[in-house]
Amino acid sequence: MDEENTTFQGATITVEEATPFDQLESRIDTLIEKYEQLVSVHSQCEEKMAGQEARIRELEVKLGNSEQQSSEIRTRLDALINKLSRFS
Repeated sequence: MDEENTTFQGATITVEEATPFDQLESRIDTLIEKYEQLVSVHSQCEEKMAGQEARIRELEVKLGNSEQQSSEIRTRLDALINKLSRFS
């Protein structure tokens, strides 16, 4: 490998020129890091989505209960209105 010396504020830094193999290895390492980050983000998204799906199911149950209660209230109100209409 070829080396290049660079002086920066009185310090000498030796920089090795990267070979094509080194560049390939660096790019592969970068891709692996990005892949691992994406896997982590994907996992977090799956967890968040599972929580949201559970919340949706819970809200659907509440909505069903509310609709049932509303129907029962309408039925009872209709019955009360019928009773009152007999006295008119």
